[in-house]
Amino acid sequence: MVLRILTFLSGFLLVFSCQNTSSHETTQAQETPAEKAASLYSMHCAQCHGEDGKLGSSGAKDLSKSQLTDNEIIQMIKKGKNAMPPMEALLETQENISLVAKHVKGLRK
Repeated sequence: MVLRILTFLSGFLLVFSCQNTSSHETTQAQETPAEKAASLYSMHCAQCHGEDGKLGSSGAKDLSKSQLTDNEIIQMIKKGKNAMPPMEALLETQENISLVAKHVKGLRK
């Protein structure tokens, strides 16, 4: 009897933990490009630039006033400038860099 209960509980926990992982992966897969861009920006840029791009911490430029071209924004993200470190390694992929660049352009007035 105890063995049956333990077997049942083990199976239940296994199924429950698998469902939990699957729902987490599904949630990540459903993230839109705009949501991913905002998340990447929040993680890697907002500390100095602020969520709205206007913070200016540590000498960061006000992104709402930026007039850089798409290519200039991408190069700035990749290589950095002055106090801004290169972000290419942190963002890992060209797709992520492009998403952040698009988000930065969206902060303009």
